[in-house]
Amino acid sequence: MMMRNERRKYPRIDLAGQVNLMVNGVVRTGSLTNLSPCGIQVEARHQLVEQIARHKSEAGLYPEFELEFPLPDTSRLQCRCTVSYCRRLSQDNYHLGLDFVALSPEDEQRLDSTLNQLAAA
Repeated sequence: MMMRNERRKYPRIDLAGQVNLMVNGVVRTGSLTNLSPCGIQVEARHQLVEQIARHKSEAGLYPEFELEFPLPDTSRLQCRCTVSYCRRLSQDNYHLGLDFVALSPEDEQRLDSTLNQLAAA
């Protein structure tokens, strides 16, 4: 058995669903690919990546924005996040790594509970 060289601080759990990102009042959608205690990975179209990039600071930092995504129990979690990485997959598809910036204590507890259940499955 080959072990992957895992550099991440937290393991990622594969998960699917539609995410909504609100950037400067405009809602865009993407597809959730995986989830961890500190963030998610989203597959997004070029238009969304371009919109987020337009709002980078002079120092090149991505803006914070609102994120809403589904949990397996059919509830949805809302938080503030920022982009930690952007990788181009093809002409129009990208993977965005999104770090959670602000989660309510209740949502943090729901996220931890969900990740524990999925990891045990």
